[in-house]
Amino acid sequence: MPLYFSSHITACLTKQALRELMSQAFAATEVSVRRAFAGQLGGRMLLEIEAPNQGTVERWIAANRLNAEWVMRIDLEGHPGNVRET
Repeated sequence: MPLYFSSHITACLTKQALRELMSQAFAATEVSVRRAFAGQLGGRMLLEIEAPNQGTVERWIAANRLNAEWVMRIDLEGHPGNVRET
């Protein structure tokens, strides 16, 4: 299944609120959130999402009122000594 990254503005959320937001993302059924990262001081959250297509990701983001800056499909993944297609 295709992989996507998305960036979200979280403004002035507390750590407790960020934990709750991330937990809600992991509970999604329309998409599969693999990993989530949040920076309280930076006011941003990054999600790694598996979904059949970008439209599904965008509809899920809109339905959950997540303030998305961007959504990007991941075509290549690299680690030291290994770059591969996703």
